Amino acid sequence: MSAFEQKPESLPPPDDCRWRVLRAKPKGEHLAAHHLRREGFEAFCPRLRHQKKTTRGPVWFVEAMFPGYIFCRFSIRDSLRHVVSTAFVSQALTFMHDAGSVPDAVVEDLKREFDDKETITIECTVQLGDSVNIVAGPMSGSEAVVTQVLPGKERVRVLLEFIGGLQQVEVPLLSLITSRDPRGQALRRNN
Repeated sequence: MSAFEQKPESLPPPDDCRWRVLRAKPKGEHLAAHHLRREGFEAFCPRLRHQKKTTRGPVWFVEAMFPGYIFCRFSIRDSLRHVVSTAFVSQALTFMHDAGSVPDAVVEDLKREFDDKETITIECTVQLGDSVNIVAGPMSGSEAVVTQVLPGKERVRVLLEFIGGLQQVEVPLLSLITSRDPRGQALRRNN
């Protein structure tokens, strides 16, 4: 027997019903969760509703928080084949002998953040005088204060310390996180 082969009895027995990560078809995460719930499984697909600039103007989009992945509670011993054969589910993530289990506390915390809904709306509202964090672009990681909201351009002018002095810089609105933004609240909790 080679070093890579293991006797079946040496593998730990699969545990019971746990939250696990499933790979879903592209842009079909919410549909996979819907079909799993119809089959009697507990499924969770956190989604974010946000506004993006398009050629038609600002448009609201709803996208998965974890593109391509959802959470489902099931037993790999009893239900793996049934879950993987559900519509819009591609596969179960597996690590050695286990199928991508996630601690219950992680999923419960996510559900609590989403108020037991699957979709939250992220609005990028910035006001004059707001203290913001820049999270994208060359100034990523900097803190600044909003000095002007530029109408129609989805940009703001901020005052930040740069090269030994205070400088006014224009940045895209979507590259900022304020204290009122749910993303900003999550960042403060993790720090």
